[in-house]
Amino acid sequence: MRGRSLQAAAWCSAAYGRGQSLAPLAGSRDLQKANVQIGCDNACSDGSTDIRFALSQRGRMATEEEKDAARPDIYIGLVCAAGTDLTEVRAQIKAQLAVVGYKGHDVKVSGLIKQLLALPTQPDEHARITSLMNGGDLIRSCSENGHGIAAAIIADIRQQREAAPAEPTAYIIDSLKNPAELALLDQVYGRNYYTVSVYLPRDARIEILKNRIAADKHQPPDDTHLQQAKALVKADEKGTGKRAQNVQETFPKADFFINGGDDIVTQVKRFIDLVFGSPFITPTADEHFMFIARATALRSADLSRQVGAVIVDRSQSIVSAGCNEVPSPGGGFYYEGHEGGNGDNRDYTLGYDPNYQEIQRTLIELIKVLQKTEHVSQEKAASDIADGLLHGQYKELMSNARIRNLIEFGRVVHAEMHALSQASAVGRSVLGTSLYCTTFPCHGCARHIIASGISDVIFIEPYPKSLTAHLYGGEIEMKTVAPTKDEADRPLSRVRFRPFHGVAPILYQRMFAAHPRKDPYGTIANWNPVEAVPVGAVFGVERPKMELAASNSLAAVLESARKDEPAGFEGGKDGGEQSASPDQKRPGAFRRIFSIGTSAS
Repeated sequence: MRGRSLQAAAWCSAAYGRGQSLAPLAGSRDLQKANVQIGCDNACSDGSTDIRFALSQRGRMATEEEKDAARPDIYIGLVCAAGTDLTEVRAQIKAQLAVVGYKGHDVKVSGLIKQLLALPTQPDEHARITSLMNGGDLIRSCSENGHGIAAAIIADIRQQREAAPAEPTAYIIDSLKNPAELALLDQVYGRNYYTVSVYLPRDARIEILKNRIAADKHQPPDDTHLQQAKALVKADEKGTGKRAQNVQETFPKADFFINGGDDIVTQVKRFIDLVFGSPFITPTADEHFMFIARATALRSADLSRQVGAVIVDRSQSIVSAGCNEVPSPGGGFYYEGHEGGNGDNRDYTLGYDPNYQEIQRTLIELIKVLQKTEHVSQEKAASDIADGLLHGQYKELMSNARIRNLIEFGRVVHAEMHALSQASAVGRSVLGTSLYCTTFPCHGCARHIIASGISDVIFIEPYPKSLTAHLYGGEIEMKTVAPTKDEADRPLSRVRFRPFHGVAPILYQRMFAAHPRKDPYGTIANWNPVEAVPVGAVFGVERPKMELAASNSLAAVLESARKDEPAGFEGGKDGGEQSASPDQKRPGAFRRIFSIGTSAS
């Protein structure tokens, strides 16, 4: 098996060369996506004679010179949780791309992992998925900043591009599992790259996986298959360490969200039409209010995250809005330029995180109790033990503990509560309203949302610390689509929670910015899809040097995987990243991938 992996490494080395390391990413994804002025920076100046400029008008028709150079390639990265079937989504993306004159090329990440690590064929579906998950984690762990999978994707794209005829092409990547992969693809391909997340409820995905596992073994579904399905879903959501599979944090970073349980054709068509500048598509109510919620979130100086919330009545009027911030006497919260008796008294002015400090004190108190009852040795001070748990070898393990994730001691008022408080301060009813929130509400906010009479909650980002579903399972229900008018008119038995679908706030301005819709004579503009250029797209690769460096890094990644030497896990080589979990430190990770099939049930 090792021989085959060496062949793969040699193939990568021959195809793409070696000797260049992948430079650290610069800048943030939000800034890159939101930036209006598009052009080539110094990273693009490689002496290339390709046409390299940005389009100044959204969705305009290509000039004759541009047509001669072919329309720019685009890149679509799909994100989904385990158990989601992307077959129809990929098929519809290709069908809609054909309408605008583009050819869709698949980049199957599972196929790349199997090929690059020379993984053997597994005996059943559970073993196959487990093998691919472990293989993906190994490739990430053996690469700087966890970019190994993205480097493999980029190398495959370069190979396909060189082999394919010169025609407008969209590369459809199936699928991405870690935020670092999105970050690198964003950096390399810029505004030619889009992330699309496809949602399917957790229970539905577990049922799909259970049936697939059972069917592959020619057995009726039973509890064993159910437990295997649940384990796969959990591992897929978030593994151990920053470089592990982590759909939980990857999913909400999308540019467009698709509801996998709704009409795929309509959703995909709207996405492709927007990408190619169809002039008369405007925001849905959900897109509009979620964008406002995100804009409100940006007012927060919270030390952990920025969350925004907007309450909207049934006539589509905004009742109130709020972000997670420290409350100010007299109502509202502290903000930039705040004038009042306390000036600016936000958390950052204190110089420490009050919530973390109280968690540390709580942990020390617990350890002291355990020491006094002789359940824990008194050889080390309780504070030293606590420090080791919070920052040392077991940091990753501790990060999932309930005590580490307490949210009771923060000074900030959560965004949902701020929105409710703002409505209360001016005497506006929230009965029967909808709340748009950038993050799933915590259990503390959920109890007040239920009590206030809010009917619907729409969110983007999951919040693992929330116990809402556990504590209020009888008071809320998870939905996938907005209620019909008849459903909304009925007496409310449970508050409806549903994930957001459509254009993400990060892409809102670019997709819906105004542009000419008529000619000087008042005739409505004619949008010809087969001539339209993707909105703001750049001809050629936006950062060709970074693309080359990424693909060149792949051979070294595979060599490291063969030797079972994850990069940056020892001695803080990776800029101080947390050390590996005990499992990652043990030798033989590469070999263990091949033994999965023999131990699978």
